[in-house]
Amino acid sequence: MPSRDAKVAQGVVVFTLSFLFLFLFCLPAPSRSQPDDWEKRILAQARYTSGGFKYVPFQAVAEALQAHTYYSTKVHKAVLYLGAQKLTVSAFNPFVLVGKQVRQMPVETKFANGDILVPASFFVPIVRAALAANGGFDVTTGLPTKVNLSGVRVEEKANGTLIRVQTSKSFPRSSISTRYSRRWLYLDVLGGRLNEQAFATHIEPGLVKRVETLQLSQLAQLSFHLTKDISSKEVQVSLQADQILISIPTKDQLSQELLEKLKSDRDKWKIDVVVIDPGHGGKDPGAIGPRGVYEKDVVLGIAKKLKKLLEKKLKIKVYLTRDSDKFISLKERTKFANQKQGKLFISIHANWNPNRRVRGTSTYFLGLAKSDEALEIAQRENAVIRYEENHGAYEAFTDEHIILATMAQNAYNKESQDFAAMIQRAINKKTGLVDRGVKQAGFYVLVGASMPNVLVETAFISNRKEERLLKQASFQQKIAEGIFESVKRFKEKYEKELLSEL
Repeated sequence: MPSRDAKVAQGVVVFTLSFLFLFLFCLPAPSRSQPDDWEKRILAQARYTSGGFKYVPFQAVAEALQAHTYYSTKVHKAVLYLGAQKLTVSAFNPFVLVGKQVRQMPVETKFANGDILVPASFFVPIVRAALAANGGFDVTTGLPTKVNLSGVRVEEKANGTLIRVQTSKSFPRSSISTRYSRRWLYLDVLGGRLNEQAFATHIEPGLVKRVETLQLSQLAQLSFHLTKDISSKEVQVSLQADQILISIPTKDQLSQELLEKLKSDRDKWKIDVVVIDPGHGGKDPGAIGPRGVYEKDVVLGIAKKLKKLLEKKLKIKVYLTRDSDKFISLKERTKFANQKQGKLFISIHANWNPNRRVRGTSTYFLGLAKSDEALEIAQRENAVIRYEENHGAYEAFTDEHIILATMAQNAYNKESQDFAAMIQRAINKKTGLVDRGVKQAGFYVLVGASMPNVLVETAFISNRKEERLLKQASFQQKIAEGIFESVKRFKEKYEKELLSEL
């Protein structure tokens, strides 16, 4: 047992470290006499006291900063994203990882009520320094302050439509790219910064119906929803010192040859090929129910029933990524779908939760997880890579990679979300299961699919009642019928839009 002198010495060390830390990091900059509003919000949540220091829940810090977070319940690690900067903390650890640099606090973090607790007086200065280094991230709005894209103006001319994007800097041509899909024209500006709430938009009645903006860490994206089809080959982009110009000729300016090509291209988008992906298989059993039911067996049964319905009633081509109990890597599944030129990709799974009372169905589309539940489900499904020979192929699958993948598939993102909502409604109507909603998460199996794509968590195999249902052929048929009706509705809705007259 430490002596009284040892305890005193230990106290002196802690006090000295605390004092040095406060002196070096906690004193406000000369230009600031009062803490910023975000600091006040954080300090107001500091209600836990230990060793004379006040602690604040990590999630409260994120809320005060209006920042995105990543949380791992398995290792009690959390990441705070501040623009391009990220801070990583772990429970019972005094070290904070700021990017790739390590900062040490005089006292360690705590853990309570499912959240990491950080010492407020020591963590706030680290956040402040990270924000300063980040260069222009406004924590009061969560938006970039160094805006270089201020607005867009759409003008209808005699020979076509002119889109003017106002800039405060001159962008190189290599930083500008456009693409077109299903009446959406996308403009990506590498290094572009915009304030989505203050972005000025003026649209004259005509080709462009509305403009949507998206700010990512590396680029800004403008999406123009058009009232009719265009030829992407006819879109012209030119750059000036203070604006990006996009010109689209009118229908009268298009050659008959191009018009015929447009009709041909639209025919290619008819939903005539569907790829169904029964999750797991072979050496990967997936989740296992309390009575020993394997997820891989259940989802294969559902997939085969769905295939029969689609082929018989819609007369379309249907492919299964696996039609037997065999293992297929995640990347091979979407590669297969692309090779078959699928128009829809449906990955079928059964859910699992350590709490066996949890029940219900949910449907996902690709994106960053916005809840702990979505994150944990994606992590579990992504853990399939442990069965694969080349684990390194997935090392780059970070949050940033998921953002870029979602951006690359943005042409299908809205359709994927709509399709997921249709499936969710239909399955709940057919089965009466608890509706857990439509969500987004970073499922590796959805990355790279060049078509609308969803992942269906049919029911909880960890719940004894739902495990029993999932094993029944009649229940599998109900799930298949629900998905079938969604495919039918999606096909009718989107082919009607695609095949409307120019």
